[in-house]
Amino acid sequence: MRLFHCDHCGHVVPFFAQQCPGCEAPLGYLSAERAIRPLRPANETAVFETAGQDQPLWRCLNAAWGCNWMVPTGSDTPWCRSCGMTRGRPDAARPDAVQAWMTAESAKRRLVHQLDELGLPIEIRSGDAPNGLVFDLVHLPGEGGITGHLDGVVTLDLAETDDRHRDDLRQRLGESFRTVIGHLRHEVGHYFWHRLVGQTGELAQFRQLFGDERVDYRRAVEHHYTSGVGEWDPTIFVTAYAASHPLEDWAETFAHYLHIIDTVDTAAAHRLTPHATSVDGDEIADVEFGEILDRRWRPIVHGVNAIAESLGVAAVYPLDIRGAVVGKLAFVHRQVNAHAEQDRCHAVA
Repeated sequence: MRLFHCDHCGHVVPFFAQQCPGCEAPLGYLSAERAIRPLRPANETAVFETAGQDQPLWRCLNAAWGCNWMVPTGSDTPWCRSCGMTRGRPDAARPDAVQAWMTAESAKRRLVHQLDELGLPIEIRSGDAPNGLVFDLVHLPGEGGITGHLDGVVTLDLAETDDRHRDDLRQRLGESFRTVIGHLRHEVGHYFWHRLVGQTGELAQFRQLFGDERVDYRRAVEHHYTSGVGEWDPTIFVTAYAASHPLEDWAETFAHYLHIIDTVDTAAAHRLTPHATSVDGDEIADVEFGEILDRRWRPIVHGVNAIAESLGVAAVYPLDIRGAVVGKLAFVHRQVNAHAEQDRCHAVA
């Protein structure tokens, strides 16, 4: 993610900032601009103005729970674009659930921002957009909630926001690493498969790379879990779970593509490597994936893993991208570019 600065004093501000840590100016994120702007109170209570905006703004109704996104006062909803995609939130009387929900929402805002940067549109499910995207963030302690995607509904078990619980699952399932934003990127990958691949002329190439998605999904995934993870060939599948079914292979590959792009952008913003220039926004269509992988990603991941080792902690990214996985990531990259260049992001059938 690129760096954000306060327009008043130039201080670097975090993506979640509601106030500048330098000059203490109130700040808000404007999703239409993908920018954080200083706010000034308007004549009405709880209404703000900002430079370059004719329409006054409210803070999202979830501002008290960490959201810094703004809403135009003429909007028919008090929630921002990201929070508006979540169906409900936990009761404030359950602080553990509320904290878990806040953590998940923070990761979701980062995801929505990245998808906007890449030009991948997200429609909020509504009466006018019945095939839009919606999130169910479920808190069912001790009941083993299910994280998944079905027909535009992304469900996240909020137990995944607990580091100990998530790491226990990671070890039990033999995964290299497991994160909240990784879950969200994976499940959104399922949503975008229908829009970027399933309704295009790319199915033949998809099946050549990933396999035939018409193979019985439920049986394949059940077999994956009942037979044990075992060994997988990392030159063919980015993770062991990717080997369970072609659609899971796509979703895992899509998630790791977003990991790579976000990491390269963040490294570029902090000037961590000489070749780590940004690949978000309009520029992404002009960059080959091999360039991103070899000249930008690999130096970054080798460096941060070496730093982690110096600090005595686990590698930040313990996977080695190679073999057929590179071709699959390049396929995802081309689909993102195809949408940006040719508006081929189809509505869900």
